[in-house]
Amino acid sequence: MLTYTLRRLLYMVITLWIIVSLTFFLMKLLPGDPFGEAITKLPPESMQILIKQYGLDRPVWEQYLTYMGHVLQGDLGVSYQYPTRSVVNVIQTAFPASFELGIESLIIALIVGLFLGIVAALKHNKAGDYTASIVALIGISIPSFVIGPLLSYYIGVKLRLLPAGLWLGPEYRILPALALSLGTIAILTRMMRASMLEVMNQDFIKTAKSKGLSRKTIVGKHMIRNAILPVVTILGPIAVNVLTGTLVVEKIFSVPGLGNQFATSVLSNDYTLITGLTLFYAGVLVVVMFLTDIAYNLIDPRIRLGKGK
Repeated sequence: MLTYTLRRLLYMVITLWIIVSLTFFLMKLLPGDPFGEAITKLPPESMQILIKQYGLDRPVWEQYLTYMGHVLQGDLGVSYQYPTRSVVNVIQTAFPASFELGIESLIIALIVGLFLGIVAALKHNKAGDYTASIVALIGISIPSFVIGPLLSYYIGVKLRLLPAGLWLGPEYRILPALALSLGTIAILTRMMRASMLEVMNQDFIKTAKSKGLSRKTIVGKHMIRNAILPVVTILGPIAVNVLTGTLVVEKIFSVPGLGNQFATSVLSNDYTLITGLTLFYAGVLVVVMFLTDIAYNLIDPRIRLGKGK
């Protein structure tokens, strides 16, 4: 277990280094500069001072080494669009909203998606199966940038049942959480259904039935426990996606989260903020994937993480 953990930690560090390096150099290929039209209105002397202040007058390789040195110290630099704020401060300010929205949407997706998947499998080729399949098809077919405006307009504006946007209270969280969770519900429903159907045809299920075990025991202790393993495998990336926020949903509902900040930073060529947010996203992803591996082992004791397995 210790060897496995250390090896995974090394892989995580290498992965983050590759991601931040690629992002840094790709940023340099973007057209324009992080100062926009404002710099063209400055006197040449002031322009040179500003460029020198941010180290943009130095060779790219020197900028890279300097940036990596700061990253190792936990300093992600100063945002170009917010000169008085560090990238770490921007992340600390924006992440709580994305995290709260992500947790709410993930809980909705897990409850609804797993329930629909189980019902679809147990009611195979019946009304419950068809209903769950239709919900999954809608969730996969209609993207969030369509679902979001529809929910905002019809439920928020036309019916006035819930706020159409902003981030002011508990009731403001419902519509964006629903919009963000629908695609995840569809994925979990389809995967849980397929996994349950596969497990239902296994010999150990037939053995359990022949022993006279109750349907509740067979479904709860044998079917669901084994069928949920593939779902746990994909739960890591899904959790990262919803926890760190979705650009489109946050933009539609004016959620002050990381997705909103990332969109703004790309439009303004804010090199340090783009690189910092990318590093943060990647860091969350590798940590969640590591925790997913641990959870996978706990759910299925047959899997052993130690001794190179």
